[in-house]
Amino acid sequence: MSDFAGFRRPSLRPGVRSGPTADGGVEFTYLDGRRFVEFEFDAGRAERFLDFAGKLAEGGLSAAELGEAFPGSPREYGEMLAALDEQGMIAEAEAPAAGGMSGIGAYAYLRRNADRVRAEVHSPLVQALADGTATREQLIGYAVEYWHVTHLCPRALAPALARDDLGPPVWEELMRFYMTERNHDRMMERSLLAAGVPRERLLRAQPLPATMAIMASLGVYAYNFPLALISTLFPMEEPEPEFLELFRLRCAELDLPDGFVGPIAGHSDVNEDEAHEAVTLDLLARLPYLSTETVRECGKAVADVIEQRARLDAEIVSWYGAGGGLRDFGHHDYPTQAGQALTCAPLTSLA
Repeated sequence: MSDFAGFRRPSLRPGVRSGPTADGGVEFTYLDGRRFVEFEFDAGRAERFLDFAGKLAEGGLSAAELGEAFPGSPREYGEMLAALDEQGMIAEAEAPAAGGMSGIGAYAYLRRNADRVRAEVHSPLVQALADGTATREQLIGYAVEYWHVTHLCPRALAPALARDDLGPPVWEELMRFYMTERNHDRMMERSLLAAGVPRERLLRAQPLPATMAIMASLGVYAYNFPLALISTLFPMEEPEPEFLELFRLRCAELDLPDGFVGPIAGHSDVNEDEAHEAVTLDLLARLPYLSTETVRECGKAVADVIEQRARLDAEIVSWYGAGGGLRDFGHHDYPTQAGQALTCAPLTSLA
Protein backbone atom coordinates (compact mmCIF):
# COMPACT_ATOMS: atom_id res chain seq x y z
CA MET A 1 0.00 0.00 0.00
CA SER A 2 1.20 3.54 -0.72
CA ASP A 3 2.30 5.99 1.90
CA PHE A 4 0.01 8.69 0.40
CA ALA A 5 -2.55 9.66 3.03
CA GLY A 6 -5.63 11.84 3.01
CA PHE A 7 -8.19 10.07 0.82
CA ARG A 8 -10.30 7.05 1.65
CA ARG A 9 -11.93 6.85 -1.78
CA PRO A 10 -9.81 8.96 -4.16
CA SER A 11 -11.46 9.99 -7.40
CA LEU A 12 -10.69 12.30 -10.28
CA ARG A 13 -12.42 15.64 -9.78
CA PRO A 14 -15.19 16.39 -12.32
CA GLY A 15 -13.68 18.12 -15.33
CA VAL A 16 -10.37 16.23 -15.24
CA ARG A 17 -9.59 14.52 -18.56
CA SER A 18 -7.02 11.83 -19.31
CA GLY A 19 -5.62 10.40 -22.52
CA PRO A 20 -2.52 9.03 -24.23
CA THR A 21 0.32 11.27 -25.38
CA ALA A 22 2.24 11.04 -28.64
CA ASP A 23 5.31 9.51 -26.94
CA GLY A 24 3.39 6.69 -25.24
CA GLY A 25 2.64 8.35 -21.91
CA VAL A 26 -0.62 9.43 -20.27
CA GLU A 27 -1.64 13.05 -19.66
CA PHE A 28 -4.21 14.44 -17.19
CA THR A 29 -5.59 17.92 -17.86
CA TYR A 30 -7.86 20.15 -15.79
CA LEU A 31 -9.41 23.63 -16.10
CA ASP A 32 -9.17 23.69 -19.90
CA GLY A 33 -5.54 22.62 -19.83
CA ARG A 34 -4.34 25.26 -17.41
CA ARG A 35 -3.31 22.44 -15.11
CA PHE A 36 -1.79 19.24 -16.42
CA VAL A 37 0.31 16.27 -15.33
CA GLU A 38 2.05 13.85 -17.72
CA PHE A 39 3.28 10.38 -16.80
CA GLU A 40 5.79 8.39 -18.84
CA PHE A 41 5.81 4.59 -18.83
CA ASP A 42 7.73 1.64 -20.14
CA ALA A 43 6.34 0.12 -23.31
CA GLY A 44 3.03 -1.65 -22.73
CA ARG A 45 2.09 0.04 -19.45
CA ALA A 46 0.24 3.04 -20.85
CA GLU A 47 -2.83 1.05 -21.88
CA ARG A 48 -3.10 -0.59 -18.45
CA PHE A 49 -2.66 2.81 -16.82
CA LEU A 50 -5.50 4.26 -18.90
CA ASP A 51 -7.72 1.44 -17.63
CA PHE A 52 -6.68 2.38 -14.10
CA ALA A 53 -7.44 6.06 -14.80
CA GLY A 54 -10.97 5.02 -15.77
CA LYS A 55 -11.43 3.29 -12.41
CA LEU A 56 -10.04 6.33 -10.63
CA ALA A 57 -12.52 8.57 -12.44
CA GLU A 58 -15.46 6.36 -11.42
CA GLY A 59 -14.69 6.77 -7.71
CA GLY A 60 -16.07 3.36 -6.88
CA LEU A 61 -12.97 1.87 -5.22
CA SER A 62 -11.27 2.53 -1.92
CA ALA A 63 -7.66 3.75 -1.78
CA ALA A 64 -6.50 0.22 -0.94
CA GLU A 65 -8.49 -1.32 -3.82
CA LEU A 66 -7.09 1.24 -6.23
CA GLY A 67 -3.60 0.44 -5.00
CA GLU A 68 -4.15 -3.22 -5.90
CA ALA A 69 -5.43 -2.24 -9.36
CA PHE A 70 -2.54 0.15 -10.06
CA PRO A 71 -0.13 -1.17 -12.73
CA GLY A 72 3.00 -0.42 -10.76
CA SER A 73 4.60 -0.39 -7.34
CA PRO A 74 2.97 1.04 -4.16
CA ARG A 75 5.57 3.83 -4.19
CA GLU A 76 4.62 4.79 -7.77
CA TYR A 77 0.94 4.71 -6.82
CA GLY A 78 1.53 7.12 -3.96
CA GLU A 79 3.64 9.44 -6.10
CA MET A 80 0.98 9.48 -8.83
CA LEU A 81 -1.83 10.40 -6.40
CA ALA A 82 0.33 13.06 -4.78
CA ALA A 83 1.14 14.60 -8.17
CA LEU A 84 -2.51 14.70 -9.22
CA ASP A 85 -3.60 16.06 -5.84
CA GLU A 86 -1.00 18.83 -6.04
CA GLN A 87 -2.79 20.05 -9.19
CA GLY A 88 -6.22 19.85 -7.52
CA MET A 89 -7.32 16.89 -9.64
CA ILE A 90 -8.20 14.49 -6.81
CA ALA A 91 -11.33 14.60 -4.67
CA GLU A 92 -12.88 12.34 -2.06
CA ALA A 93 -15.55 10.23 -3.73
CA GLU A 94 -18.74 9.82 -1.75
CA ALA A 95 -19.37 6.26 -0.65
CA PRO A 96 -22.51 4.77 -2.18
CA ALA A 97 -25.46 5.42 0.12
CA ALA A 98 -28.38 3.14 0.79
CA GLY A 99 -30.74 5.89 -0.30
CA GLY A 100 -30.85 9.41 -1.57
CA MET A 101 -32.97 11.87 -3.47
CA SER A 102 -32.86 14.55 -6.13
CA GLY A 103 -32.11 18.16 -5.32
CA ILE A 104 -35.82 19.01 -5.69
CA GLY A 105 -36.72 16.19 -3.29
CA ALA A 106 -34.12 17.50 -0.85
CA TYR A 107 -35.68 20.97 -1.01
CA ALA A 108 -39.10 19.53 -0.13
CA TYR A 109 -37.54 17.73 2.83
CA LEU A 110 -35.83 20.92 4.02
CA ARG A 111 -39.08 22.91 3.80
CA ARG A 112 -40.92 20.33 5.90
CA ASN A 113 -38.07 20.30 8.39
CA ALA A 114 -38.15 24.09 8.63
CA ASP A 115 -41.90 24.08 9.29
CA ARG A 116 -41.44 21.60 12.14
CA VAL A 117 -38.72 23.73 13.74
CA ARG A 118 -40.72 26.95 13.40
CA ALA A 119 -43.66 25.30 15.13
CA GLU A 120 -41.46 24.73 18.21
CA VAL A 121 -39.52 28.01 18.32
CA HIS A 122 -41.06 31.43 18.74
CA SER A 123 -39.68 34.94 18.47
CA PRO A 124 -39.79 37.23 21.53
CA LEU A 125 -39.60 40.22 19.17
CA VAL A 126 -42.66 39.12 17.21
CA GLN A 127 -44.47 38.60 20.50
CA ALA A 128 -43.51 42.10 21.65
CA LEU A 129 -44.80 43.54 18.37
CA ALA A 130 -48.05 41.60 18.62
CA ASP A 131 -48.83 42.65 22.19
CA GLY A 132 -47.72 46.26 21.66
CA THR A 133 -44.80 46.29 24.09
CA ALA A 134 -41.96 46.67 21.58
CA THR A 135 -40.12 49.95 22.22
CA ARG A 136 -38.68 52.50 19.82
CA GLU A 137 -35.16 51.42 20.81
CA GLN A 138 -35.94 47.78 20.07
CA LEU A 139 -37.28 48.58 16.60
CA ILE A 140 -34.23 50.67 15.79
CA GLY A 141 -32.07 47.91 17.25
CA TYR A 142 -33.76 45.41 14.94
CA ALA A 143 -32.86 47.62 11.97
CA VAL A 144 -29.26 47.89 13.20
CA GLU A 145 -28.89 44.10 13.37
CA TYR A 146 -30.68 43.75 10.03
CA TRP A 147 -28.07 46.15 8.60
CA HIS A 148 -25.26 43.99 9.96
CA VAL A 149 -26.77 40.94 8.22
CA THR A 150 -27.05 42.69 4.84
CA HIS A 151 -23.62 44.28 5.26
CA LEU A 152 -21.90 40.98 6.04
CA CYS A 153 -23.88 38.77 3.66
CA PRO A 154 -21.58 39.14 0.60
CA ARG A 155 -18.57 38.29 2.78
CA ALA A 156 -20.34 35.19 4.08
CA LEU A 157 -21.13 34.04 0.54
CA ALA A 158 -17.70 34.75 -0.92
CA PRO A 159 -15.89 31.57 0.27
CA ALA A 160 -18.33 29.41 -1.69
CA LEU A 161 -17.56 31.34 -4.86
CA ALA A 162 -13.85 30.70 -4.36
CA ARG A 163 -14.40 26.94 -4.68
CA ASP A 164 -13.90 25.05 -7.93
CA ASP A 165 -16.02 21.98 -7.13
CA LEU A 166 -19.56 23.37 -7.33
CA GLY A 167 -19.93 22.90 -11.08
CA PRO A 168 -20.50 25.80 -13.51
CA PRO A 169 -24.36 25.87 -13.33
CA VAL A 170 -24.46 26.03 -9.51
CA TRP A 171 -21.55 28.47 -9.34
CA GLU A 172 -23.14 30.82 -11.88
CA GLU A 173 -26.51 30.77 -10.09
CA LEU A 174 -24.81 31.47 -6.76
CA MET A 175 -22.84 34.32 -8.32
CA ARG A 176 -26.07 35.88 -9.61
CA PHE A 177 -27.48 35.74 -6.09
CA TYR A 178 -24.27 37.26 -4.70
CA MET A 179 -24.52 40.17 -7.13
CA THR A 180 -28.14 40.88 -6.16
CA GLU A 181 -27.19 40.94 -2.46
CA ARG A 182 -24.47 43.55 -2.87
CA ASN A 183 -25.32 47.04 -1.60
CA HIS A 184 -28.55 45.95 0.10
CA ASP A 185 -27.04 47.41 3.25
CA ARG A 186 -27.38 50.87 1.69
CA MET A 187 -31.16 50.55 1.87
CA MET A 188 -30.91 49.86 5.58
CA GLU A 189 -28.54 52.81 6.01
CA ARG A 190 -31.22 55.14 4.64
CA SER A 191 -33.66 53.72 7.16
CA LEU A 192 -31.31 54.17 10.10
CA LEU A 193 -30.24 57.65 9.02
CA ALA A 194 -33.89 58.68 9.32
CA ALA A 195 -33.75 57.41 12.91
CA GLY A 196 -30.59 59.37 13.67
CA VAL A 197 -27.98 56.64 13.14
CA PRO A 198 -25.46 57.62 10.42
CA ARG A 199 -23.38 55.19 8.38
CA GLU A 200 -20.18 56.26 10.14
CA ARG A 201 -21.48 54.97 13.46
CA LEU A 202 -22.77 51.75 11.91
CA LEU A 203 -19.35 50.98 10.49
CA ARG A 204 -17.84 51.31 13.97
CA ALA A 205 -20.56 49.27 15.67
CA GLN A 206 -20.31 45.62 16.66
CA PRO A 207 -23.27 43.30 16.00
CA LEU A 208 -24.95 41.42 18.81
CA PRO A 209 -23.41 37.99 19.50
CA ALA A 210 -26.33 36.15 17.87
CA THR A 211 -26.02 38.24 14.70
CA MET A 212 -22.32 37.45 14.46
CA ALA A 213 -23.04 33.77 15.19
CA ILE A 214 -25.47 33.59 12.27
CA MET A 215 -23.11 35.24 9.81
CA ALA A 216 -20.10 33.24 11.04
CA SER A 217 -22.10 30.02 10.57
CA LEU A 218 -22.98 30.98 7.00
CA GLY A 219 -19.34 31.78 6.29
CA VAL A 220 -18.19 28.43 7.68
CA TYR A 221 -20.80 26.62 5.59
CA ALA A 222 -19.66 28.54 2.50
CA TYR A 223 -16.05 27.49 3.09
CA ASN A 224 -16.54 23.88 4.22
CA PHE A 225 -20.05 22.74 3.25
CA PRO A 226 -21.61 24.88 0.48
CA LEU A 227 -24.73 22.71 0.31
CA ALA A 228 -25.56 23.74 3.89
CA LEU A 229 -25.13 27.40 2.91
CA ILE A 230 -27.47 26.91 -0.07
CA SER A 231 -29.99 25.17 2.18
CA THR A 232 -30.09 28.02 4.71
CA LEU A 233 -30.77 30.74 2.13
CA PHE A 234 -34.53 30.24 2.01
CA PRO A 235 -35.17 30.74 5.76
CA MET A 236 -32.93 33.82 5.62
CA GLU A 237 -34.43 35.34 2.46
CA GLU A 238 -38.12 34.47 2.26
CA PRO A 239 -40.60 37.32 2.85
CA GLU A 240 -42.31 37.58 6.24
CA PRO A 241 -45.48 39.62 5.52
CA GLU A 242 -47.04 39.02 8.96
CA PHE A 243 -43.94 40.31 10.74
CA LEU A 244 -43.66 43.28 8.39
CA GLU A 245 -47.28 44.30 9.02
CA LEU A 246 -46.80 44.13 12.79
CA PHE A 247 -43.57 46.12 12.43
CA ARG A 248 -45.29 48.85 10.39
CA LEU A 249 -48.16 49.17 12.86
CA ARG A 250 -45.87 49.46 15.87
CA CYS A 251 -43.65 52.00 14.10
CA ALA A 252 -46.75 54.10 13.40
CA GLU A 253 -47.82 53.86 17.06
CA LEU A 254 -44.37 55.06 18.17
CA ASP A 255 -44.30 57.89 15.58
CA LEU A 256 -41.20 56.57 13.86
CA PRO A 257 -40.72 58.44 10.55
CA ASP A 258 -41.74 56.98 7.20
CA GLY A 259 -38.12 57.31 6.16
CA PHE A 260 -37.28 54.66 8.74
CA VAL A 261 -40.02 52.18 7.81
CA GLY A 262 -39.92 52.62 4.03
CA PRO A 263 -36.46 51.17 3.24
CA ILE A 264 -37.08 48.15 5.49
CA ALA A 265 -40.34 47.41 3.68
CA GLY A 266 -38.60 48.17 0.40
CA HIS A 267 -35.86 45.63 1.08
CA SER A 268 -38.48 42.98 1.80
CA ASP A 269 -40.20 43.86 -1.48
CA VAL A 270 -36.91 43.58 -3.36
CA ASN A 271 -36.34 40.10 -1.94
CA GLU A 272 -39.86 39.13 -2.98
CA ASP A 273 -39.62 40.66 -6.46
CA GLU A 274 -36.30 38.94 -7.11
CA ALA A 275 -37.67 35.66 -5.69
CA HIS A 276 -34.80 35.32 -3.23
CA GLU A 277 -36.75 32.73 -1.25
CA ALA A 278 -36.55 30.47 -4.32
CA VAL A 279 -32.76 30.62 -4.59
CA THR A 280 -32.37 27.41 -2.56
CA LEU A 281 -34.75 25.58 -4.89
CA ASP A 282 -33.08 27.04 -7.99
CA LEU A 283 -29.66 25.84 -6.82
CA LEU A 284 -30.69 22.42 -5.50
CA ALA A 285 -32.73 21.71 -8.65
CA ARG A 286 -29.42 21.60 -10.54
CA LEU A 287 -28.23 18.63 -8.47
CA PRO A 288 -29.55 15.26 -9.69
CA TYR A 289 -28.64 13.33 -6.53
CA LEU A 290 -27.93 14.02 -2.88
CA SER A 291 -27.27 11.30 -0.34
CA THR A 292 -29.56 10.86 2.64
CA GLU A 293 -26.72 11.78 4.99
CA THR A 294 -25.98 15.01 3.09
CA VAL A 295 -29.64 16.07 3.17
CA ARG A 296 -29.84 15.25 6.88
CA GLU A 297 -26.83 17.49 7.59
CA CYS A 298 -28.37 20.28 5.51
CA GLY A 299 -31.55 19.90 7.56
CA LYS A 300 -29.53 20.43 10.73
CA ALA A 301 -28.09 23.64 9.27
CA VAL A 302 -31.60 24.91 8.44
CA ALA A 303 -32.84 24.13 11.95
CA ASP A 304 -29.80 25.83 13.44
CA VAL A 305 -30.25 29.09 11.52
CA ILE A 306 -33.95 29.26 12.46
CA GLU A 307 -33.08 28.76 16.13
CA GLN A 308 -30.27 31.32 15.90
CA ARG A 309 -32.67 33.88 14.44
CA ALA A 310 -35.00 33.33 17.39
CA ARG A 311 -32.04 33.79 19.71
CA LEU A 312 -31.18 37.03 17.91
CA ASP A 313 -34.72 38.31 18.42
CA ALA A 314 -34.35 37.54 22.13
CA GLU A 315 -31.07 39.46 22.28
CA ILE A 316 -32.62 42.44 20.48
CA VAL A 317 -35.45 42.54 23.03
CA SER A 318 -33.01 42.10 25.92
CA TRP A 319 -30.18 44.43 24.86
CA TYR A 320 -32.00 47.31 23.23
CA GLY A 321 -34.93 47.02 25.64
CA ALA A 322 -32.55 47.57 28.56
CA GLY A 323 -31.10 50.71 26.99
CA GLY A 324 -27.98 49.07 25.61
CA GLY A 325 -28.07 51.13 22.43
CA LEU A 326 -25.70 50.92 19.48
CA ARG A 327 -22.64 48.86 20.37
CA ASP A 328 -20.19 51.53 19.24
CA PHE A 329 -17.22 50.61 21.41
CA GLY A 330 -15.20 53.54 20.11
CA HIS A 331 -17.70 56.21 21.05
CA HIS A 332 -16.76 58.44 23.97
CA ASP A 333 -20.01 57.80 25.88
CA TYR A 334 -19.97 53.99 25.61
CA PRO A 335 -19.67 52.60 29.18
CA THR A 336 -16.77 50.21 29.74
CA GLN A 337 -18.88 47.66 31.58
CA ALA A 338 -21.84 47.83 29.19
CA GLY A 339 -20.99 44.53 27.55
CA GLN A 340 -21.64 42.71 30.79
CA ALA A 341 -25.27 43.84 30.69
CA LEU A 342 -26.03 41.61 27.72
CA THR A 343 -27.70 38.43 28.88
CA CYS A 344 -29.23 35.81 26.64
CA ALA A 345 -31.96 33.50 27.83
CA PRO A 346 -31.35 29.80 27.15
CA LEU A 347 -32.69 28.63 23.81
CA THR A 348 -35.14 26.33 25.60
CA SER A 349 -36.96 29.40 26.83
CA LEU A 350 -37.78 30.30 23.22
CA ALA A 351 -39.86 27.18 22.70
